[in-house]
Amino acid sequence: MKCNQVRLNCGTTIPTIGLGTYSFQNDREETEGAVQMALKVEMHPMWRQTKLREFCGDKKIHVSAYSPLGGPGNSWGSTAVVEDPVIQSIALKHKTTPAQVALRWGLSKGASVIVKSFSKDRMKENLGTLDLRLDDQDLINIENMEERKIMRGEFLVNQTTSPYKTLQDLWDDEI
Repeated sequence: MKCNQVRLNCGTTIPTIGLGTYSFQNDREETEGAVQMALKVEMHPMWRQTKLREFCGDKKIHVSAYSPLGGPGNSWGSTAVVEDPVIQSIALKHKTTPAQVALRWGLSKGASVIVKSFSKDRMKENLGTLDLRLDDQDLINIENMEERKIMRGEFLVNQTTSPYKTLQDLWDDEI
């Protein structure tokens, strides 16, 4: 079995079915000859992954968004998504929470959103996302937000031991 294959319980071997945390350029190179069904990447209203989502759509690859709220509470995360004035104003307009707006945006793009919570109240709040409908103007306002990748990976970049000398090298000039 090759490293880009998986063996199913029935004994059949198939090409890789999922990748994670790739840039647009790396994903195009890594999926050559493989049947990819899912891609897990950082995606939220401030890092919309437009080119990557278009590529995945053309290839029938499902996008799954990790940190759809920007990773608040994580050492690398930020509250910037839920504190953004655009997200806040849309939440006020719909009488909902900024988190629900960010999650609904991800769902509206056809992605699954991976939320992390240990709070029953937050889990219930997250389910309320399914009742929210963003209108065209909401989506336009989100698309016009300044983009900012939150999990930038600075720790992977250095001039001596890393193949990535700059953040632009790491993210194929997408950052």
